[in-house]
Amino acid sequence: MPPRPPIPFAEVQRALQSGLPSVALATIVMAMGLAASVLSRLRSRDGLLRWFGIFALLYGLRLFIANDLIGAAIGIGSQSLRVAERVITYSIPIPYALFLREWFGAGWKKLISIWLWTQVVFAPLAILTAVIGGYPGPADGANNVLVLAGTSAALLEVWRRSRPEPGGAVLKYSLSVGLICVLLTNLGFRLAGNSVEPAGFLVLLCGLAYSAARHALDREQKLIAVEQELETARRIQASILPSSLPQVKGLRMAARYQPMTAVAGDFYDFMRVDERRLTILVADVSGHGVPAALIASMLKVAFAGQSDHACDPAAILAGLNLALAGLLAGQFVTAACVFIDLDMQAVTYAGAGHPPSLLLQRRTGEVIELAENGLFLGPFRHARYANVTAPFEPGDKLLLYTDGIIEATMHDHQPFGGQRLRACQKTLRLRDRRSRRCLFGGARRRTIR
Repeated sequence: MPPRPPIPFAEVQRALQSGLPSVALATIVMAMGLAASVLSRLRSRDGLLRWFGIFALLYGLRLFIANDLIGAAIGIGSQSLRVAERVITYSIPIPYALFLREWFGAGWKKLISIWLWTQVVFAPLAILTAVIGGYPGPADGANNVLVLAGTSAALLEVWRRSRPEPGGAVLKYSLSVGLICVLLTNLGFRLAGNSVEPAGFLVLLCGLAYSAARHALDREQKLIAVEQELETARRIQASILPSSLPQVKGLRMAARYQPMTAVAGDFYDFMRVDERRLTILVADVSGHGVPAALIASMLKVAFAGQSDHACDPAAILAGLNLALAGLLAGQFVTAACVFIDLDMQAVTYAGAGHPPSLLLQRRTGEVIELAENGLFLGPFRHARYANVTAPFEPGDKLLLYTDGIIEATMHDHQPFGGQRLRACQKTLRLRDRRSRRCLFGGARRRTIR
């Protein structure tokens, strides 16, 4: 076989002049898409960056495939490249629509969502018709109409909004330029013999990138502000909890407070009557975060105002309920209140929708549930509460807790439960059998290992 004649230098030069700008543009676009995709996974988890990255990667790949230099360099036939180009062409509007829907917000009644699902249905049908069936004309025309309609809807939505999101102005004008270039291309307009679509897309791409970056930056700043507020709330909440346990002769106490999040609604406090009598309140506010912590702060103030009823837990809970009624905006508080009288060797208990406290009697080895419960604090202004009294002899142990302990999951994904808690209560031993022990704690739901 005779050797192939060399390609004339002028022809090579023309191919390079026409193909290199497209390669450079494709490289820039794919680099932007890759950077956005990596950033969305490593830091912000922002949907705008994710869909922009996929959109840019697909468009850059299509530019590479459409370039004759790339086909000649990798040795793939032009027919195979055209097939791949059409598959990307029919698929690329999906991440584009997802980006716009993420920007405007999801909703079935929105034009962007309708366009998105139309593209999702249309893409496989277009691939079957154009690639497998060999009739690209109808699919290309329908795809152009859908892209123009979706971009027009997005543009109308952007211009309609009086208060755009961060980067909204840039997105508005870049969408306008991109839409105009797409319209001109579909109308057959060419500038110096070249299509204006790549230039319009580059403007649109820069606008999308800027808007996504601004959105991600704004989101990060909001998260930082929230974290700072949560840290402040955590310090405030820590300040409302007792800094030390009160000293009561003949009573040893231990406390454990471990919230699942930075701030929580679990709360405990003491009311020392004298050297031998003490009232303890353990409460749990429904919900999580700052609202629950604020209600816990209200609870501390209300509890401090119940000193006249320090020896009557039921009266304390009734007073707390009146103080909180109408102020919790749909939330509620469960509470356990116990009055310990070491001279009388008795504990008086009242509850408000709270898990029963556990009393381990040293003499019998039995665990007794103190379960005299009334309604939750807050929702019912005229709720009534009652006391129950039990012996509290030297060596006995009393456990007060919140539901985070019994609802925590074990390593087998089963709840810890009240039965396990009672078993743990029985395993406790005291060095000094003459002293009573009171243990109490608050914990949010977490896994126990």
